[in-house]
Amino acid sequence: MDPSGVLLALEEQKKWRERRHRIEERIKQLGRRKAYLERELERTRKKVSDYNAMLAGLKGPLLRDRAISPPANR
Repeated sequence: MDPSGVLLALEEQKKWRERRHRIEERIKQLGRRKAYLERELERTRKKVSDYNAMLAGLKGPLLRDRAISPPANR
């Protein structure tokens, strides 16, 4: 192989190594983002569950105390 071909091969090798490094870094970044979003989703689900339980506790006594009347005809 002539010297220019060797230099070209080395440059290509360096280019692909850098590209692989960028891709690996991006994959790590996306993994961290995914973990963060999973934690946020779990917190949100817990809050929804808590609020639903609180709402169910509020609805029960309110519905029992009031007399239910049919809607007025217009």
